[in-house]
Amino acid sequence: MRKKVVLAMICTMFGVMAAGCAAPEPEEDTAAQSVEAEENTESESAAQQTGKEKFEGIAADYKVALLIPGSLGDKSFFDASYEAVGLLEQEYGMEVDYVECGTDASKYYPAYVDLCQGGYDLILTVSSNGDDALTQIAEEYPDQKFINLDGEMDEIPSNVYIIAPKNNEMSYLAGAVAALKAQEQGESMIGFVGGMDIPGINEFLVGYIEGAQKIMPDIKVQSSYVGSFTDTAKGKENGLLLYNSGISVVFTAAGQSGIGVIDAAVQTGKYVIGVDSDQAEALKESQPEMANVVITSAIKKIPQNALHIVQKAMDGEVNYGKKEYYGLKEEAVGIADNEFYEKLMSEDDRKLIEELKEKVKNGEVELTETMGLTTEELVEIRDQVRP
Repeated sequence: MRKKVVLAMICTMFGVMAAGCAAPEPEEDTAAQSVEAEENTESESAAQQTGKEKFEGIAADYKVALLIPGSLGDKSFFDASYEAVGLLEQEYGMEVDYVECGTDASKYYPAYVDLCQGGYDLILTVSSNGDDALTQIAEEYPDQKFINLDGEMDEIPSNVYIIAPKNNEMSYLAGAVAALKAQEQGESMIGFVGGMDIPGINEFLVGYIEGAQKIMPDIKVQSSYVGSFTDTAKGKENGLLLYNSGISVVFTAAGQSGIGVIDAAVQTGKYVIGVDSDQAEALKESQPEMANVVITSAIKKIPQNALHIVQKAMDGEVNYGKKEYYGLKEEAVGIADNEFYEKLMSEDDRKLIEELKEKVKNGEVELTETMGLTTEELVEIRDQVRP
């Protein structure tokens, strides 16, 4: 069941309710072990059930809302954040409302006010689009708890917690994939299209370059910026320029603008690596021709991260006033492993990518620390690592 509520004539809120080789032992010892294993399994099951029942009891009265400072339908970042709504309801049995505010920043603060007056235990948001409004509202409602599932903020209010995904780690894997595909095509150059020339996007680019260089040290990376996360026409234009220059693989970190890059890949018969959500999966029903050119996607696991952090919030274990980084080790980011990835990448190449992933998780691969740096600092690093 879905309910639709108009909030101060500004944003539309929907509450969505859905359904997350040794010799064998003597027989008597084996039997004893079987009994013991069964008892252990029953004990673990009972413990899990007890925890689940306890949590469901809390969740039944726990009110959560998500403010989306953007528009749905991008097949990327904001759609991924919306998936958290259904996952929270499915796994915890709670009702989660959401507000879709579009790109007009003047709507964010009034929408926050409505939510703060709505009696929510926790208000979630994503991205840094509404940081000014979040800072203001957090100060005005000090008892309200806020969590940004993917953001950056220099001065964090005491009632705000920020999850900062390690964009460079998933992009490192994307770069390795791009280089392997380029190598297969007999090429030594790959492309990158960013939404805007800002720190968060340059984190993607630095990781992408380092991942590509791990496969092919002398590989060249051509990059461009759309100047917007919602301009699909400009995204396509940028994509066509790269593809027509002789590049076969482009990584897009441009939100909805990236759909234009995917369209350019279709038009030129080339390949693209998506971002934020599994874009091939998102496109395969409505636009299969686009899905077929998406090798993989660098994914921020926003729904799963929301599931994790909301549980911590209900248990009173969130470190409000802080920003914490989550990467491959925490299973908070990754790349899409789906039918398209299996079709477009050889088994040997996929194994190599998995090995690189484990090495990053184990600390065997040292990536350039990009989190928290300014655009100027990241541009300097970018220019140093790019041939």
